[in-house]
Amino acid sequence: MAWTITGIMGDNVLNLTHPLESRVKLLVTLSENEKLEYKLDYSPQALKTVSAFANYSGGKIVFGMSDDGKIIGIDDSHKLRLRIENAINDNLTPRPDYKLETLELEEVTIVELTVSPGSDPPYFYKGKAYKRSDTATTPVDPSELRNLIKENLDNPYDQMTVTEDDLSFKLLKEELRHSKGISQLSEDTLRTLNLIRDGKFTRAAEWLADRNNNLRCATHIVRFGRDISTFRDRRDFDSVSLIMQYKGALEMYEKWYGTYEEIEGFRRVARVLVPREAYREAVLNALIHRRLDMNSAVQIAMYDDRIEITSPGGLPPGISKADYLFGQVSNPRNPTLSLVFFTLNYIERFGTGIRRIRQAYQDFAEEAAFDISDHFIRLTLPVIDLNKPKQGEDLASHILRLLKEHGHLSRADLETMTGYGKSSVQNALNTLIDQAFIQRTGAARSTRYQLL
Repeated sequence: MAWTITGIMGDNVLNLTHPLESRVKLLVTLSENEKLEYKLDYSPQALKTVSAFANYSGGKIVFGMSDDGKIIGIDDSHKLRLRIENAINDNLTPRPDYKLETLELEEVTIVELTVSPGSDPPYFYKGKAYKRSDTATTPVDPSELRNLIKENLDNPYDQMTVTEDDLSFKLLKEELRHSKGISQLSEDTLRTLNLIRDGKFTRAAEWLADRNNNLRCATHIVRFGRDISTFRDRRDFDSVSLIMQYKGALEMYEKWYGTYEEIEGFRRVARVLVPREAYREAVLNALIHRRLDMNSAVQIAMYDDRIEITSPGGLPPGISKADYLFGQVSNPRNPTLSLVFFTLNYIERFGTGIRRIRQAYQDFAEEAAFDISDHFIRLTLPVIDLNKPKQGEDLASHILRLLKEHGHLSRADLETMTGYGKSSVQNALNTLIDQAFIQRTGAARSTRYQLL
């Protein structure tokens, strides 16, 4: 079932789901309005409208059309697009999110500029912020500018509304049925989850919809060998629900790092290469707490000895590295996404993910590593080597654990497994014999050690 909210152009909604030819034909039937402007060609005046669209609800500027909606066309669309792109990038502060497309109908070419509602208003052109009043573009007055700044500070990005008005939530509905027994996904439920606001879908809704037109809503997973020179597998999840991205990431984990069995004594024992809980929490952390406004996908690079999970965006303002590493983040960057994933029982409570990742490695020699920059956060989850000593484990305890797991071993075996030299291992063995923990069997090259 697709949810439709009446669009900015009445019943004739102009959006990216229309075929190009249909979109051009539809343009002819529409008049300029608060979110649609026609221009014969580019002029700096268009940048005021870009500022206005970015500051509020977004909109489109169509180049190659007259004010009354007649298609005139553009001679060199490539040159025009380059000129518009350079003008926006050089003159708008901060830089808004936009998309340029060339549309053709019966050998007539027009250029469509779509400006998304900004994540960081106000957007200034030559020191002034602008707004739309019907078909006019005017400067924002000082009082409204203060409100615009305040709303930006108070309004998380995932709670802002989008122009997209036809979204389906089949996967979300199914997950809610499993987790909460909710059989119908009503508009009231969407509103309770903050997925609808003021009659419009929020950005969180866009990212949770089965499909969307947002190229940033993506996770790319590649399985390499020991390094990037060896390629084994790849899966890309583009413009699909975060729930689908999460499930796809788990499938790749099970394929390459899932549970395997070893013989320990007379029993089969289940082992894992990478703690599943650590991977699961790391993926959720990357998907839920990433910066949604950055033109980057979540990237998961899988190697023989590690998994690297990279999330776009650094730490939220006011959060230190220590706060992050020790689980002191109580205000998530994307509260609506966090609420939905909490409702689905994917996360237990806010701010515990990093602690759970660290705890998943506490019984092993390896530790999860965190690389935090202004532009990304990367979590590295090493593959477990059960022969290495656990964190904080001394050599004697390590030897006892290895003998318990393997039955009997030679000194050379223990040197290889522990990474210690001959004298260190022999001293530890002698101590354990003196303390009656282990015994020596055989002689010379046949000497073995086992638990008493």
